[in-house]
Amino acid sequence: MALNCNAMTGHEFFDKLNKDTMNLVDDFYAPDAILVDPVGEHKGSAAIKAYYTHQYANVKSIRWEFKPDIKDKDNEVLRWTMFVSHPNIEGGKEIKVDGASVIEFKDGKAVYHRDYFDMGEFVYERVPVLGFIVSKIKNMLKAPTP
Repeated sequence: MALNCNAMTGHEFFDKLNKDTMNLVDDFYAPDAILVDPVGEHKGSAAIKAYYTHQYANVKSIRWEFKPDIKDKDNEVLRWTMFVSHPNIEGGKEIKVDGASVIEFKDGKAVYHRDYFDMGEFVYERVPVLGFIVSKIKNMLKAPTP
């Protein structure tokens, strides 16, 4: 079955989602949906809504730049760059994080959603002492320059 033409795409969902539009979670996700990201696994639309509500609570601004979506029947892959400003990250300056989302739909609702992004780039490298350690580890793992 192809994506329901009345269903919201992942691109539309993320463009519209903010702390004042959490009701969109119920429109986008099936009640038994699963969301997996570097933070953890969230089972059920109620848990997903609670997760997004917590994540977006203090966001000063968020916007997305999407590459063209990749769609095949009931699957969608989003390649994105998120620009977010949060008072607890980099003193509220806007930061940029690249990532991708794989979303499976059934009957027009997302039933499985997996986000792929570098949590180090997003958070760990921005914490003063931890950032230094992460940077050192990354440099140790790099191949020598020829």
